Amino acid sequence: MTGVENQGHFWGRVLRWLIPVVISGGAIWLVLRDVEFSRIWASLRQIRFQTFLLASAAYFASYVMRAFCWYLLLRRKVSFKDVFFTMGAGYLLNNLFPFRLGEVGRAVLLDNPQGPSALEVLSSVVVERVFDVFLAAVFVLMTIPRILGGDFDQTFVVIAFVVTLFGMAVLYLAVRFRSHIQAWLESWGEKADFIKNWVTPKAIQVLEGLSVLLDPWAFLLAFGSLAISWLIAFGENLIVFQSIYPNPPFWWMVFVLSAAAFGAALPSAPAGLGVFEGVMVAAFALLGIAPEVAFTHAIVIHALAFVYANLLGLIGLRMRGEAVVGLYQRVVRRRNQVKPTV
Repeated sequence: MTGVENQGHFWGRVLRWLIPVVISGGAIWLVLRDVEFSRIWASLRQIRFQTFLLASAAYFASYVMRAFCWYLLLRRKVSFKDVFFTMGAGYLLNNLFPFRLGEVGRAVLLDNPQGPSALEVLSSVVVERVFDVFLAAVFVLMTIPRILGGDFDQTFVVIAFVVTLFGMAVLYLAVRFRSHIQAWLESWGEKADFIKNWVTPKAIQVLEGLSVLLDPWAFLLAFGSLAISWLIAFGENLIVFQSIYPNPPFWWMVFVLSAAAFGAALPSAPAGLGVFEGVMVAAFALLGIAPEVAFTHAIVIHALAFVYANLLGLIGLRMRGEAVVGLYQRVVRRRNQVKPTV
């Protein structure tokens, strides 16, 4: 690699780190530019210790149901305990590093010759994410008419809903006709070594990871578990918000958390810092809630998720004899390895 290429590679890495940080910084500035910190402090002081206990219990209940969903998507090929703490380790990576490395981290940790391959794990995470986006779109579509009535153009949310539904259909058809896809790849592989040695084996592993879509009961149970996780998370938000705002309707939490889920897809600093708070404040603004109250709620919910997910992740890494930096390095190497080279 020449000096010019080295320099280009260096600046490419700098920009990859810098752009998410700038987006998060801009979001934080937009949120905080008009708030009164004394009112934020006053709102925080309204939250009692019992509220934190109840919200923490709700967080863990939601987490358990989400872990159970992933356990089913993995076709029970690993123990629930491994799934439970590995998911925490994935969140830990996302909270500490940019680029959504947590998903690859899950695959690296669960990759086992006697169990699922890394690509099978990744495909199960893809299905989980598709479920997430689908549910978020449904919840937003359910609540937006109550906020803005018929004056709101729901095109974007409808498009997200349709695209996600289409994605689920494509995943189902791919695994439904995986034998045909495998035969086609093997036939194509006879003419190209790259297809035979790189594409075909990985495609087979990915399709194996999606095989849960062929089992209606497992599919419905996994999807239902994730839906319950969402409902409990709405309850967690209600527990926190009603301690700083009197008698909020439950559907407010449905709208705000679903909107925050879409915001989480935006590039940002690790843990979605700034972007999560910004989207929540914007969603609450549509409900007529002061930014100080909305920001207080956002930082409490975000802090609970950050602390507990990191704690579970550290326990999981300790159980496996892993270190955070070591796992990060393995994930980066694995991500580079899966890039095709001709």
